[in-house]
Amino acid sequence: METKHGTPAVMDQVDQRFLPFILPVRTGTPVTFPNSDSIAHQVYSFSPAKRFELGLYRGRPHPPVVFDKAGIVVIGCNIHDKMVGYIYVTDAPYFGKTNAQGEWRNEGVAPAEYTLEVWSPLLARDEPGLRRSLVIDDALPNDVVIRLTRPVQQEPVTQTDRKARDY
Repeated sequence: METKHGTPAVMDQVDQRFLPFILPVRTGTPVTFPNSDSIAHQVYSFSPAKRFELGLYRGRPHPPVVFDKAGIVVIGCNIHDKMVGYIYVTDAPYFGKTNAQGEWRNEGVAPAEYTLEVWSPLLARDEPGLRRSLVIDDALPNDVVIRLTRPVQQEPVTQTDRKARDY
């Protein structure tokens, strides 16, 4: 799941949620934030890896934001406090996002020694074994399995306040 530099990745806004909830990108990748809702949003982040603010908008999106520093970027909406999303910016040559079954595959990984890291805001902070060294060798099978000791938390669901005004 990578984009070539210059090809924007997308984090949309649908039903007052950021989709995808977690977006992994390589350092230097531009990301667009279209608003597919019928209401306006004001997207921002105060994360050390990328600070930005997109003024209140609906319909026509702002220009892409380039994520030029590795780290976890928490995305929010100044109008809808319960909207949250994450952009995982990495310098790693291989990265991706698991499917609904918790699996991720990457064919064609060059033989070498790597550090594999698993991250999600839904994991317990003290979950053991989320980072490990591994060696990829063409002569050996290279399936790596990481088993979590606890279930992941539920992804947050946006609750709409019937008394609140949407802009």
